[in-house]
Amino acid sequence: MYPVTIIKTRYGGAYEGGQWAAFNCYPEAIPWQATDDDNTCSQWWFDTRNSASVGIGSNATEAYEDLIARNR
Repeated sequence: MYPVTIIKTRYGGAYEGGQWAAFNCYPEAIPWQATDDDNTCSQWWFDTRNSASVGIGSNATEAYEDLIARNR
């Protein structure tokens, strides 16, 4: 899978479901809503949590592996 960008989540998993997120895109293409204010971020993650475009984990490796698993 290429490209993949892995970031530490802004709210430490409170909305995201994990401390790390792996996106199937270049860094500049990460949706701004994923790291925005509380309301915007929580709604975006609620709507996107089961999407194949982002993986979540307690560390970067888990987030990447989750992204791969969602795309199988």
